[in-house]
Amino acid sequence: MSAQETPLDRLNRHMVEATGYTHDMYEVIRQAPHSNLERMEMFGRMVDESGAADDFEQWAKEKKKSKAGRKAKISFRAVCVLYMMHMDAGDNRFNAIARTLFAQSTPETFAYLGIEPEPGTKRQWYQRYYRAFNRMMALVEPWDLPRNRRATAEEYQQALATYSQLNRDRMDVIMNKLIHTTVRRLPEEIRATYAGNVAIDATLIEIVGEANPNRKNTHLDRLNVDGMSGRYRRGGNHEGRGGRRDKAGWEVETVVTVPNAPNKPHSFPILTTAVTMHQPGRIKHGPRIALGFHAQEFDESQRGYLLADRAYNGSKPERFQKHVMKLRFRSVYDYKRKNAGKHGQIDDVIFVGGRPHSMYMPQNLVTARDDYEAGLIDRVTYENRMARRPLYELKDHGRPDAEGRQRFTYPNLSKVLCIDPATQKVVKPVMKKVTFTLAPENAASMRVIKHLQSFEHKSNEWKQWYGMRSHVESNNQHVKADAETDLGNPEKRRAHGYSYQAFTAAMAFAVSNMRRIVSFLEATYEREITPPSTARTRRRTDEHGVPLPHAA
Repeated sequence: MSAQETPLDRLNRHMVEATGYTHDMYEVIRQAPHSNLERMEMFGRMVDESGAADDFEQWAKEKKKSKAGRKAKISFRAVCVLYMMHMDAGDNRFNAIARTLFAQSTPETFAYLGIEPEPGTKRQWYQRYYRAFNRMMALVEPWDLPRNRRATAEEYQQALATYSQLNRDRMDVIMNKLIHTTVRRLPEEIRATYAGNVAIDATLIEIVGEANPNRKNTHLDRLNVDGMSGRYRRGGNHEGRGGRRDKAGWEVETVVTVPNAPNKPHSFPILTTAVTMHQPGRIKHGPRIALGFHAQEFDESQRGYLLADRAYNGSKPERFQKHVMKLRFRSVYDYKRKNAGKHGQIDDVIFVGGRPHSMYMPQNLVTARDDYEAGLIDRVTYENRMARRPLYELKDHGRPDAEGRQRFTYPNLSKVLCIDPATQKVVKPVMKKVTFTLAPENAASMRVIKHLQSFEHKSNEWKQWYGMRSHVESNNQHVKADAETDLGNPEKRRAHGYSYQAFTAAMAFAVSNMRRIVSFLEATYEREITPPSTARTRRRTDEHGVPLPHAA
């Protein structure tokens, strides 16, 4: 990079690295019609880089028993390229794609897609694309269930028995290959600054029609043509219980990058790095799978803080928290009020507020939050006691290792009041070791690992870091907005089945990632060319503690 590089030069250098075009050229190509070859090639390169179409072709060869049968008029690669291109345009319905093939394609675009430009009506092109798409989805559909009518209870029970873990694993691979190929478009100079922080959350992918009975009512007929879809409700774990406001749909588990620190909101773009899909509320395995795919894209040197809400903290630790530690993340969890007290004890270490402390910490500090919530102490007393807790807190000694073991350093207790928990008398403990290692290996350690995190729960530092979890929620809503990919509009996803909804969601998040990268580059450029403000910094801050901007 030249020392004389201007902000505009840097923007265009990064744009070429991310999209293949300078900023101005990229804007022209993105607004071009579907008949534009350069526009099609831009999405074709991403499909080719992902390897998703190649996987579909390989699986089809493995499944095919002979060379008999009708030759496909539209390849899986062409299906993927057209789908991603139309997703970016905001209308990925088969009818819109058929219109492109019928009336908006050129000999050059047909040749690029490998499609023979033979005569046909729009209806015929619809059927050609529809058949090719369904052949592709059949390779990754986990259940064998009719998708042209509502299934009976008996058909549903039979479908459950046909479940293919292989096909579901394949769908996870396809989804994340599409996501990762866009993440890799991030300019290397920017990617190198990543501190490894992520947030995880699930978002509803609503579908058209009435919600199916929940998993406690598998003996009932299905109410939705998408027979394997779930029932969603706003509260609790999101699995519907039969309320009239319940919605039909699926949930997509998303892992999203967040800024490098709470006070550095512009330090890194918000990108979806991994996804998986499940029925609403079924988070037994999805979060672990999604984090695993994130870890495939970012090595151990890029594992920072993981931000997650109560739903994930409520998971069984052997299914989630243990896995998080083995991936070498440090956690920032929220949890229910009933879990605010002492979580457990191992040797001479007690765990309170998600953090390890010396067992010689006075009891009134251990119970400070419980006492305050019960009205036994006032706010000032509560804050004073909480301010003394760090004196007894063990400090993290780096990150967890690959086995999930976390080392801590004992505090210096020589100048603080120490109370023997057995006798409640003042003592001067003699420390026999300097460090303490917590390993996820037995029931006692699992109990404390469940709530273990990097900052005292509800402390100011915790609030700043946990506040960045809102980025995953805003990112999910951003992808679903009608001004973006319109993934939140079920009317544009009329086809049925797990594979269709999962593939569509992955395409939407992949397209959104590209937009996010470009928006980040544009915003960085605007900050570089905007003169610094001489106005006094505002006292009011956002949820991350960053001062709000002045009104224009």
